[in-house]
Amino acid sequence: MSKGFLLIGAIIFAIYIYFTFWNINNSHKKQKENHYPNLTEEEIFDEYNEANRDNSN
Repeated sequence: MSKGFLLIGAIIFAIYIYFTFWNINNSHKKQKENHYPNLTEEEIFDEYNEANRDNSN
């Protein structure tokens, strides 16, 4: 009986963790679209690298 509870608990926990990471990833994509709606992914990385180079000097 306790092994069954452990198995069910592990399944529920795994589903919870999966949807937590899915939600984080989905929110990150939406936030990126809101901040950079007209830029391509390459342009975003270029701007990020330029900003980091400016701060390191």
